[in-house]
Amino acid sequence: MRPGPLLVGLTIRVPGPFAGVTDLGFSARYPDQPLLQRLRDVAIWFEGPATPMRRLAPRLELLAGSPRPTYRWQGPVALTDEVLVLSFRDQTVEHQDGIEPASAAFVDYLMNLVRPVVFPFLQDCVQVAHLRLSEHIDLQVRRDDELLAALPVHLGEIVSRNGDELLVA
Repeated sequence: MRPGPLLVGLTIRVPGPFAGVTDLGFSARYPDQPLLQRLRDVAIWFEGPATPMRRLAPRLELLAGSPRPTYRWQGPVALTDEVLVLSFRDQTVEHQDGIEPASAAFVDYLMNLVRPVVFPFLQDCVQVAHLRLSEHIDLQVRRDDELLAALPVHLGEIVSRNGDELLVA
């Protein structure tokens, strides 16, 4: 018997995480995910005004060109002047259908599974793309249109030092 889905239709919304641009935000959409199977990609949708989006796209390219040991970023793909998509790809079990709980890769797999992808994304925005984030970042966890949790996070809980690149002139 196969295990049922672990995550069902969850979305984490992050409005206005970039310093100086309150009307540019993103949402991470988690697909249904069976436990102990290769993690499916998590799509991150960015929406905002065309000018800061044009500045964001090359910064997201830096993320895609800088793979991490247990994950990498795919994209970005511009759908319109005001919408970009980037995806998170787990690399802990790149060539396996399942993973053994006793293996070292299992710890990395669990970390990628349970840690919301918005945290490594925001860390990489600062550490790789040098983007300046807002001091306070709000996270909204939703299923369909239902708000499950609203979590205010201070920048210091995500990274110790902020970036210096702004998406506005």
